[in-house]
Amino acid sequence: MRRTPTPESVLGAVRDLLPGISASAAAVDRSGAVEPEVIDALHDAGYFSLLKPPAFGGLDSAPEVYLTATRELSRSCMSTGWLAGWLGVNSWGLSIREEAVLQEIWGADDRALLCSSYAPTGRLQRVDGGFRLSGRWARCTGARHCAWLSVAALRVGGDGAAQDFMAVLVPRTDFVIEPTWNGLGLRGIGADDVLVQGAFVPDHRTFSWLHGGQSVTATPLDRLPQPTVFTLAGTMPLLGGAQRVLATQAVDNGSAPLSRVAMSHSDIELSLLQIRRNVADLVDCVRSGAQPDAEMVLRTRRDQVMACERALRAVGAVVSDTGGSDDAEVLERVWRDMQTACKHVSSNVEQVLAVAGRFALGLNVDDLIW
Repeated sequence: MRRTPTPESVLGAVRDLLPGISASAAAVDRSGAVEPEVIDALHDAGYFSLLKPPAFGGLDSAPEVYLTATRELSRSCMSTGWLAGWLGVNSWGLSIREEAVLQEIWGADDRALLCSSYAPTGRLQRVDGGFRLSGRWARCTGARHCAWLSVAALRVGGDGAAQDFMAVLVPRTDFVIEPTWNGLGLRGIGADDVLVQGAFVPDHRTFSWLHGGQSVTATPLDRLPQPTVFTLAGTMPLLGGAQRVLATQAVDNGSAPLSRVAMSHSDIELSLLQIRRNVADLVDCVRSGAQPDAEMVLRTRRDQVMACERALRAVGAVVSDTGGSDDAEVLERVWRDMQTACKHVSSNVEQVLAVAGRFALGLNVDDLIW
Protein backbone atom coordinates (compact mmCIF):
# COMPACT_ATOMS: atom_id res chain seq x y z
CA MET A 1 0.00 0.00 0.00
CA ARG A 2 1.34 3.40 -0.99
CA ARG A 3 1.71 5.72 1.98
CA THR A 4 0.31 9.24 1.91
CA PRO A 5 3.27 11.62 1.69
CA THR A 6 4.01 14.00 4.53
CA PRO A 7 6.20 17.13 4.49
CA GLU A 8 8.88 15.16 6.32
CA SER A 9 8.81 12.28 3.82
CA VAL A 10 8.98 14.76 0.95
CA LEU A 11 12.07 16.36 2.47
CA GLY A 12 13.65 12.92 2.77
CA ALA A 13 12.83 12.12 -0.87
CA VAL A 14 14.34 15.43 -2.03
CA ARG A 15 17.49 14.68 -0.05
CA ASP A 16 17.81 11.37 -1.88
CA LEU A 17 18.08 13.35 -5.14
CA LEU A 18 20.82 15.70 -3.95
CA PRO A 19 23.91 13.65 -4.88
CA GLY A 20 22.79 13.39 -8.49
CA ILE A 21 21.82 17.06 -8.65
CA SER A 22 25.20 18.05 -7.23
CA ALA A 23 27.03 15.84 -9.74
CA SER A 24 25.19 17.52 -12.64
CA ALA A 25 25.67 21.15 -11.48
CA ALA A 26 28.64 21.81 -13.77
CA ALA A 27 26.76 20.35 -16.74
CA VAL A 28 23.75 22.57 -15.97
CA ASP A 29 26.04 25.60 -15.97
CA ARG A 30 27.61 24.60 -19.32
CA SER A 31 24.38 23.66 -21.10
CA GLY A 32 22.26 26.47 -19.66
CA ALA A 33 19.38 24.16 -18.74
CA VAL A 34 18.06 21.99 -15.93
CA GLU A 35 16.89 18.78 -17.56
CA PRO A 36 13.13 18.03 -17.53
CA GLU A 37 13.96 14.70 -15.88
CA VAL A 38 15.10 16.61 -12.78
CA ILE A 39 11.78 18.44 -12.59
CA ASP A 40 9.99 15.08 -13.00
CA ALA A 41 12.04 13.64 -10.15
CA LEU A 42 11.10 16.57 -7.92
CA HIS A 43 7.45 15.94 -8.80
CA ASP A 44 7.89 12.29 -7.84
CA ALA A 45 9.50 13.35 -4.56
CA GLY A 46 6.49 15.56 -3.78
CA TYR A 47 8.45 18.82 -3.70
CA PHE A 48 5.90 20.73 -5.78
CA SER A 49 3.06 19.58 -3.52
CA LEU A 50 4.49 21.37 -0.47
CA LEU A 51 2.84 24.73 -1.23
CA LYS A 52 0.09 23.54 -3.57
CA PRO A 53 -3.59 24.00 -2.56
CA PRO A 54 -4.73 21.00 -0.47
CA ALA A 55 -7.84 20.45 -2.59
CA PHE A 56 -5.59 19.57 -5.53
CA GLY A 57 -3.04 17.31 -3.89
CA GLY A 58 -1.14 19.83 -1.81
CA LEU A 59 0.14 18.99 1.66
CA ASP A 60 -0.86 22.26 3.38
CA SER A 61 2.72 22.36 4.61
CA ALA A 62 4.13 25.23 6.63
CA PRO A 63 6.78 27.08 4.57
CA GLU A 64 9.68 25.80 6.70
CA VAL A 65 9.89 22.45 4.89
CA TYR A 66 9.70 24.10 1.45
CA LEU A 67 12.39 26.61 2.46
CA THR A 68 14.66 23.87 3.80
CA ALA A 69 14.25 21.73 0.68
CA THR A 70 14.93 24.73 -1.57
CA ARG A 71 18.07 25.67 0.36
CA GLU A 72 19.42 22.12 0.20
CA LEU A 73 18.69 21.87 -3.54
CA SER A 74 20.55 25.15 -4.00
CA ARG A 75 23.50 23.89 -1.98
CA SER A 76 23.79 21.09 -4.55
CA CYS A 77 23.12 23.30 -7.60
CA MET A 78 22.00 26.91 -7.35
CA SER A 79 20.35 26.87 -10.79
CA THR A 80 18.26 23.84 -9.82
CA GLY A 81 17.37 25.30 -6.42
CA TRP A 82 16.41 28.71 -7.83
CA LEU A 83 14.35 27.17 -10.63
CA ALA A 84 12.55 24.67 -8.39
CA GLY A 85 12.03 27.25 -5.67
CA TRP A 86 10.19 29.67 -7.92
CA LEU A 87 8.18 26.98 -9.67
CA GLY A 88 7.16 25.71 -6.23
CA VAL A 89 6.22 29.02 -4.67
CA ASN A 90 4.10 30.05 -7.67
CA SER A 91 1.48 27.50 -6.58
CA TRP A 92 1.23 29.03 -3.11
CA GLY A 93 -1.77 31.22 -2.33
CA LEU A 94 -3.89 30.08 -5.28
CA SER A 95 -6.55 28.75 -2.88
CA ILE A 96 -7.86 32.31 -2.69
CA ARG A 97 -8.90 31.99 -6.34
CA GLU A 98 -12.18 30.53 -7.55
CA GLU A 99 -12.27 26.74 -7.66
CA ALA A 100 -12.93 26.94 -11.41
CA VAL A 101 -9.44 28.40 -11.85
CA LEU A 102 -7.78 25.64 -9.87
CA GLN A 103 -9.74 23.05 -11.82
CA GLU A 104 -8.47 24.56 -15.08
CA ILE A 105 -4.87 24.41 -13.86
CA TRP A 106 -4.76 21.01 -12.19
CA GLY A 107 -7.96 19.21 -13.16
CA ALA A 108 -6.47 17.53 -16.22
CA ASP A 109 -2.79 17.69 -15.22
CA ASP A 110 -1.94 17.49 -11.55
CA ARG A 111 1.70 18.24 -12.38
CA ALA A 112 1.03 21.57 -14.08
CA LEU A 113 3.50 24.29 -13.05
CA LEU A 114 3.25 28.06 -13.22
CA CYS A 115 5.86 30.66 -14.08
CA SER A 116 5.39 34.24 -12.96
CA SER A 117 6.30 37.90 -13.14
CA TYR A 118 4.71 40.53 -10.95
CA ALA A 119 6.08 43.61 -12.65
CA PRO A 120 2.88 45.24 -14.00
CA THR A 121 4.07 45.38 -17.60
CA GLY A 122 0.81 44.09 -19.08
CA ARG A 123 -2.40 45.93 -19.97
CA LEU A 124 -5.96 44.68 -19.53
CA GLN A 125 -8.90 46.16 -21.40
CA ARG A 126 -12.48 45.23 -20.53
CA VAL A 127 -14.48 43.21 -23.08
CA ASP A 128 -17.62 41.10 -22.70
CA GLY A 129 -16.99 38.35 -20.16
CA GLY A 130 -13.47 39.35 -19.28
CA PHE A 131 -10.46 41.23 -20.63
CA ARG A 132 -8.00 41.42 -23.48
CA LEU A 133 -4.43 41.10 -22.22
CA SER A 134 -1.26 42.29 -23.94
CA GLY A 135 2.22 42.70 -22.57
CA ARG A 136 5.77 41.48 -22.20
CA TRP A 137 7.18 40.16 -18.94
CA ALA A 138 10.92 39.78 -18.47
CA ARG A 139 12.83 37.04 -16.65
CA CYS A 140 10.05 34.49 -16.12
CA THR A 141 12.03 31.73 -14.42
CA GLY A 142 11.30 28.27 -15.78
CA ALA A 143 8.80 29.34 -18.43
CA ARG A 144 9.65 26.34 -20.61
CA HIS A 145 8.67 23.94 -17.83
CA CYS A 146 5.27 25.57 -17.29
CA ALA A 147 1.71 25.13 -18.50
CA TRP A 148 0.50 28.43 -17.01
CA LEU A 149 1.67 32.00 -16.64
CA SER A 150 0.81 34.13 -13.59
CA VAL A 151 1.51 37.82 -14.15
CA ALA A 152 0.61 41.31 -13.03
CA ALA A 153 -1.15 43.77 -15.29
CA LEU A 154 -2.82 47.15 -15.09
CA ARG A 155 -6.46 47.42 -15.99
CA VAL A 156 -6.82 50.50 -18.15
CA GLY A 157 -9.89 52.48 -19.11
CA GLY A 158 -10.87 53.93 -22.44
CA ASP A 159 -8.69 56.96 -21.75
CA GLY A 160 -5.66 54.75 -21.11
CA ALA A 161 -5.54 55.58 -17.40
CA ALA A 162 -4.85 52.78 -14.91
CA GLN A 163 -7.91 51.68 -12.92
CA ASP A 164 -6.72 48.58 -11.07
CA PHE A 165 -3.68 46.41 -10.33
CA MET A 166 -4.51 42.81 -11.16
CA ALA A 167 -3.07 39.30 -11.19
CA VAL A 168 -3.85 37.29 -14.31
CA LEU A 169 -3.57 33.61 -15.20
CA VAL A 170 -2.86 32.63 -18.81
CA PRO A 171 -2.58 29.09 -20.27
CA ARG A 172 0.40 28.00 -22.36
CA THR A 173 -1.58 28.28 -25.59
CA ASP A 174 -1.87 32.05 -25.06
CA PHE A 175 1.74 33.07 -24.42
CA VAL A 176 4.95 32.97 -26.42
CA ILE A 177 8.37 32.37 -24.85
CA GLU A 178 11.24 34.41 -26.27
CA PRO A 179 14.67 32.97 -25.33
CA THR A 180 16.48 35.92 -23.79
CA TRP A 181 18.11 34.51 -20.64
CA ASN A 182 21.90 34.82 -20.69
CA GLY A 183 22.81 35.52 -17.07
CA LEU A 184 26.35 35.60 -15.69
CA GLY A 185 25.21 32.95 -13.21
CA LEU A 186 22.13 30.81 -12.61
CA ARG A 187 22.67 29.69 -16.17
CA GLY A 188 20.10 26.90 -16.01
CA ILE A 189 17.00 28.75 -14.79
CA GLY A 190 15.64 29.69 -18.21
CA ALA A 191 14.40 33.11 -17.09
CA ASP A 192 13.18 34.05 -20.56
CA ASP A 193 10.80 36.78 -21.64
CA VAL A 194 7.13 35.95 -22.15
CA LEU A 195 4.85 37.73 -24.60
CA VAL A 196 1.04 37.89 -24.73
CA GLN A 197 -0.73 39.60 -27.60
CA GLY A 198 -4.44 40.30 -27.17
CA ALA A 199 -5.33 37.05 -25.40
CA PHE A 200 -8.84 36.78 -23.97
CA VAL A 201 -8.83 36.31 -20.18
CA PRO A 202 -12.18 35.43 -18.59
CA ASP A 203 -13.14 37.24 -15.41
CA HIS A 204 -12.54 34.22 -13.19
CA ARG A 205 -8.86 34.12 -14.17
CA THR A 206 -8.23 37.66 -12.92
CA PHE A 207 -7.77 38.85 -9.36
CA SER A 208 -7.68 42.43 -8.08
CA TRP A 209 -4.99 43.15 -5.53
CA LEU A 210 -6.77 46.41 -4.72
CA HIS A 211 -10.29 45.03 -4.32
CA GLY A 212 -9.88 41.26 -3.93
CA GLY A 213 -11.35 39.50 -0.91
CA GLN A 214 -10.55 36.26 0.91
CA SER A 215 -12.01 33.09 -0.51
CA VAL A 216 -14.02 30.98 1.88
CA THR A 217 -11.88 28.02 0.82
CA ALA A 218 -8.58 29.74 1.59
CA THR A 219 -6.42 27.99 4.16
CA PRO A 220 -4.88 29.88 7.09
CA LEU A 221 -1.48 29.65 5.41
CA ASP A 222 -2.85 31.60 2.44
CA ARG A 223 -3.06 34.60 4.78
CA LEU A 224 0.69 34.75 5.17
CA PRO A 225 1.97 38.06 3.76
CA GLN A 226 2.69 37.55 0.09
CA PRO A 227 5.95 39.56 0.02
CA THR A 228 7.26 37.48 2.92
CA VAL A 229 6.80 34.13 1.21
CA PHE A 230 8.12 35.26 -2.15
CA THR A 231 11.16 37.11 -0.83
CA LEU A 232 12.16 34.12 1.28
CA ALA A 233 11.99 32.05 -1.92
CA GLY A 234 14.67 34.35 -3.32
CA THR A 235 16.86 34.05 -0.22
CA MET A 236 17.14 30.28 0.22
CA PRO A 237 19.33 29.79 -2.89
CA LEU A 238 21.81 32.37 -1.57
CA LEU A 239 22.03 30.62 1.79
CA GLY A 240 22.40 27.25 0.06
CA GLY A 241 25.15 28.61 -2.17
CA ALA A 242 26.98 30.02 0.84
CA GLN A 243 26.77 26.66 2.60
CA ARG A 244 28.20 24.95 -0.50
CA VAL A 245 31.17 27.31 -0.56
CA LEU A 246 31.81 27.02 3.17
CA ALA A 247 31.76 23.24 2.81
CA THR A 248 34.82 23.51 0.58
CA GLN A 249 36.68 24.77 3.65
CA ALA A 250 35.91 21.68 5.74
CA VAL A 251 39.59 20.76 5.51
CA ASP A 252 42.09 23.54 6.12
CA ASN A 253 43.76 24.01 2.75
CA GLY A 254 45.36 27.32 3.53
CA SER A 255 42.85 29.40 1.57
CA ALA A 256 40.53 31.68 3.56
CA PRO A 257 41.70 32.69 7.07
CA LEU A 258 40.09 30.45 9.67
CA SER A 259 38.70 33.40 11.62
CA ARG A 260 36.81 34.62 8.56
CA VAL A 261 35.50 31.13 7.86
CA ALA A 262 34.28 30.82 11.46
CA MET A 263 32.54 34.19 11.25
CA SER A 264 30.87 33.17 7.99
CA HIS A 265 29.56 29.95 9.50
CA SER A 266 28.19 31.99 12.41
CA ASP A 267 26.50 34.46 10.05
CA ILE A 268 24.73 31.72 8.10
CA GLU A 269 23.63 29.95 11.28
CA LEU A 270 22.29 33.26 12.66
CA SER A 271 20.30 33.88 9.48
CA LEU A 272 18.75 30.42 9.53
CA LEU A 273 17.76 30.77 13.19
CA GLN A 274 16.16 34.17 12.56
CA ILE A 275 14.26 32.94 9.51
CA ARG A 276 12.96 29.87 11.35
CA ARG A 277 11.82 32.01 14.27
CA ASN A 278 10.09 34.53 12.05
CA VAL A 279 8.35 31.93 9.87
CA ALA A 280 7.15 30.07 12.98
CA ASP A 281 5.77 33.31 14.45
CA LEU A 282 3.97 34.14 11.21
CA VAL A 283 2.45 30.66 10.91
CA ASP A 284 1.31 30.69 14.55
CA CYS A 285 -0.27 34.08 13.96
CA VAL A 286 -2.32 33.15 10.90
CA ARG A 287 -3.34 29.78 12.30
CA SER A 288 -4.75 31.57 15.35
CA GLY A 289 -6.97 33.61 13.02
CA ALA A 290 -4.98 36.83 13.38
CA GLN A 291 -3.14 38.85 10.77
CA PRO A 292 0.61 39.59 11.13
CA ASP A 293 1.22 43.19 12.19
CA ALA A 294 3.73 45.63 10.73
CA GLU A 295 6.37 44.83 13.36
CA MET A 296 6.31 41.11 12.56
CA VAL A 297 6.32 41.62 8.80
CA LEU A 298 9.12 44.18 8.84
CA ARG A 299 11.24 42.13 11.22
CA THR A 300 10.87 39.15 8.89
CA ARG A 301 11.81 41.22 5.84
CA ARG A 302 14.75 42.83 7.64
CA ASP A 303 16.18 39.47 8.73
CA GLN A 304 15.53 37.97 5.29
CA VAL A 305 17.42 40.68 3.44
CA MET A 306 20.27 40.57 5.95
CA ALA A 307 20.49 36.84 5.28
CA CYS A 308 21.17 37.68 1.62
CA GLU A 309 23.87 40.15 2.66
CA ARG A 310 25.52 37.69 5.04
CA ALA A 311 25.47 34.92 2.42
CA LEU A 312 27.23 37.14 -0.11
CA ARG A 313 29.77 38.19 2.49
CA ALA A 314 30.44 34.57 3.47
CA VAL A 315 31.12 33.55 -0.12
CA GLY A 316 33.28 36.62 -0.67
CA ALA A 317 35.38 35.71 2.35
CA VAL A 318 36.28 32.38 0.76
CA VAL A 319 36.50 33.33 -2.92
CA SER A 320 38.84 36.27 -2.26
CA ASP A 321 41.39 33.85 -0.74
CA THR A 322 41.10 30.72 -2.89
CA GLY A 323 44.85 30.21 -2.99
CA GLY A 324 44.65 27.74 -5.86
CA SER A 325 42.04 25.59 -4.18
CA ASP A 326 41.10 22.28 -5.75
CA ASP A 327 37.51 23.54 -5.58
CA ALA A 328 38.19 26.62 -7.70
CA GLU A 329 35.70 25.57 -10.39
CA VAL A 330 32.91 25.17 -7.83
CA LEU A 331 33.78 28.47 -6.14
CA GLU A 332 33.79 30.33 -9.46
CA ARG A 333 30.42 28.88 -10.49
CA VAL A 334 28.74 29.56 -7.15
CA TRP A 335 30.20 33.06 -7.05
CA ARG A 336 28.63 33.83 -10.44
CA ASP A 337 25.33 32.30 -9.28
CA MET A 338 25.38 34.45 -6.14
CA GLN A 339 26.08 37.64 -8.07
CA THR A 340 23.12 36.95 -10.34
CA ALA A 341 20.73 35.88 -7.57
CA CYS A 342 21.40 38.97 -5.46
CA LYS A 343 20.09 41.22 -8.26
CA HIS A 344 16.57 39.98 -7.53
CA VAL A 345 14.22 42.43 -5.81
CA SER A 346 14.17 40.19 -2.72
CA SER A 347 17.81 41.22 -2.03
CA ASN A 348 17.29 45.00 -2.06
CA VAL A 349 19.20 45.60 1.16
CA GLU A 350 19.31 49.40 1.23
CA GLN A 351 15.60 49.89 0.50
CA VAL A 352 14.47 47.34 3.08
CA LEU A 353 16.77 48.54 5.84
CA ALA A 354 15.74 52.15 5.24
CA VAL A 355 12.09 51.21 5.76
CA ALA A 356 12.89 49.00 8.77
CA GLY A 357 14.98 51.81 10.24
CA ARG A 358 12.14 54.32 9.92
CA PHE A 359 9.82 51.90 11.66
CA ALA A 360 12.33 51.27 14.47
CA LEU A 361 12.50 55.03 15.07
CA GLY A 362 8.71 55.33 15.22
CA LEU A 363 8.46 57.17 11.89
CA ASN A 364 5.64 56.62 9.42
CA VAL A 365 6.05 53.61 7.13
CA ASP A 366 3.70 53.20 4.18
CA ASP A 367 5.99 51.44 1.69
CA LEU A 368 5.19 48.05 0.21
CA ILE A 369 8.65 46.54 0.17
CA TRP A 370 9.26 43.56 -2.10
